[in-house]
Amino acid sequence: CQARTMCERGCPLGAYFSSNASTLPWAQKTGNLTLQPNAVVHSIIYDEGKGKATGVRVVDAQTKNVTEYFARIIFVNAGALNTNLLLLNSTSNRFPNGIGNDSGTLGKYVAFHNYRARITGQYEGFMDKTTEGRRPTSAYMPRFRNVHRQETDFLRGYAAGFYSSRNMIRNDEGFGKSLKEALNNPQLGPWNVGSHMMGETIPKETSYVALDSKKDKWDMPLLKISMDYDDNDEKMIVDYQEQL
Repeated sequence: CQARTMCERGCPLGAYFSSNASTLPWAQKTGNLTLQPNAVVHSIIYDEGKGKATGVRVVDAQTKNVTEYFARIIFVNAGALNTNLLLLNSTSNRFPNGIGNDSGTLGKYVAFHNYRARITGQYEGFMDKTTEGRRPTSAYMPRFRNVHRQETDFLRGYAAGFYSSRNMIRNDEGFGKSLKEALNNPQLGPWNVGSHMMGETIPKETSYVALDSKKDKWDMPLLKISMDYDDNDEKMIVDYQEQL
């Protein structure tokens, strides 16, 4: 980390993977990259005669004109849930319930993260030190539960993040000039430390995504999401809090 604090945009130095910092610049260097902005992919085109996918159907987000693009190889990089939406919306005589969905399980058994527990506290010390950019960088505790054997009353496990920071304390008492001076000269508070859990959920048929009857302005079905936590997740939270 070079303390640029632009992680959300894709690190400009490529310190972690993102399409902005990694794959797109390399694709551009080939001279064969064409970026198509304002493009909403509607569905994958399946060729009944060839028995394979041959292209994509794209709606222009501004004009709503539909264009079809064809290629020998198609990569679907729409993210976990929207990839399911795209596949489910790609219907044909061969695949009436979505391309590749002969089993009927497309969109079902969605596993997601149990992020619902946190631990926070204060550390008394290092008052002559503070943060700079993203430093000190956060820590990561890999999963340590049920790795080599089943040792708890819940299945699977969780990882945990850890961070530290100092908040600015502003004195908002007074009026006029004294208030402005106080607000413009904040003081560093104590070190705060904290952790958040990243637990595994059990894939279940009742956790699913499906196409909604409602559509957006580009005539794409909205994604209906049905997920919930269960007793296994609650037991995992208790263990995380005890361990941390």
